[in-house]
Amino acid sequence: MVEPDVSDTNTALKKGGEPGVEVESNKATSGAVVTEAGFNTRKLWPDMIKLPSNRWVYSCKEIVDRLGTDPKAAQLTKKKMEKCLMYFYMIKKNLRLFDHTYTAACILFFRYWYIYELPQSLQDCIHLSQAILATACKAMENNRPLDMYVKATCEFMMKDLAQQQRGRQNMDKLKWDVRDKLVRYEKQLLCQFGFDLDLQNPKELIEEIFSGFYRFNRDNIMDDEFKKVFPKILAEARNFIIQAGTQPVSLLCDGYTFTALALLFAGLQYKRSTAPNFRFPRHFFQERFPIRITGTMIVNLFTDYRILEDNFFDLKSNKGDKLEVTNEEVQSLIDEEPTDETVPNPYDYELIKDGVCSQEFLDHTESKLKELKEKIISESLKKRPVIDDNTPKEDTKRVKM
Repeated sequence: MVEPDVSDTNTALKKGGEPGVEVESNKATSGAVVTEAGFNTRKLWPDMIKLPSNRWVYSCKEIVDRLGTDPKAAQLTKKKMEKCLMYFYMIKKNLRLFDHTYTAACILFFRYWYIYELPQSLQDCIHLSQAILATACKAMENNRPLDMYVKATCEFMMKDLAQQQRGRQNMDKLKWDVRDKLVRYEKQLLCQFGFDLDLQNPKELIEEIFSGFYRFNRDNIMDDEFKKVFPKILAEARNFIIQAGTQPVSLLCDGYTFTALALLFAGLQYKRSTAPNFRFPRHFFQERFPIRITGTMIVNLFTDYRILEDNFFDLKSNKGDKLEVTNEEVQSLIDEEPTDETVPNPYDYELIKDGVCSQEFLDHTESKLKELKEKIISESLKKRPVIDDNTPKEDTKRVKM
């Protein structure tokens, strides 16, 4: 796959499938420098960035074929990918990042690999992964100071380097190199993606779709039996999303489909192990997702997921035979009205702009705010002890001699 030509600063993005940036004035031109490799190292930020709409969903065959036909080269690529995914997990743990950030980093990583392939050396792969993680963190939560990334990355690289290289590695020099590479790769990453950070992160979507607002204003009409079971289904679906992120499943489908797939997998496991008669309420997915769910689509996705597991990584989190699903099983799990019409987006602004919510939700929000206030006050008192006004204070003034 050929990299897009980004030498023209005014039309570095041609809206469609090629990453880049489109600017509306010539002010950025004077600050642009084009390297020998053809990468535009802008010194001035574009006046206006128009977010593109790129294709990020591919067939299972396209994803597997991206590994190439050379078995040795494919194995080397997979080893580099495994090391990068391990880097994401370790840095997430060390910096206490959200699961949202981890899944976002995995999505960006697989997108980059599919379009541009990974750098040749393992060390450059780690530098790229650091930039991807920092970008994901900025998109999903409060960003961490640059020194935290550098320190954690250096520690990871020192442990990962071969024994013969470790003794010759200068830690201070490595920190400066890692810092410089983070800045350079992050700029390169944004331009190569054309500032397209529309991740449709399934971990973020599942929290938004089933947030407190919708729990009190939409899901309150569900029957009591399903309400008792659903938190277990939701917890299992969250685990599915995080674990499936380590395989290139995010290239198979969009974020909403990924989220629905996670819920169906969790429901299917609950149905198989605990309650054979379990079923999602009528129009459950149609009322919550802007996509049409069919048994054939879900079966095909589970089948493709299993193929990706067989061709990519052998992990403890792999689902294996659990992904063997029939159309009859899916049909017994969902109760959706078959239609060829486009499913309306339930989160369209025109539908939710009135902001009407139930009194129960308002009371719930008020109680949460009170709990948060009490927690903040309690923590502040621990840091700053309360001084009793009745306690006699020592006179600290010096007596003049």
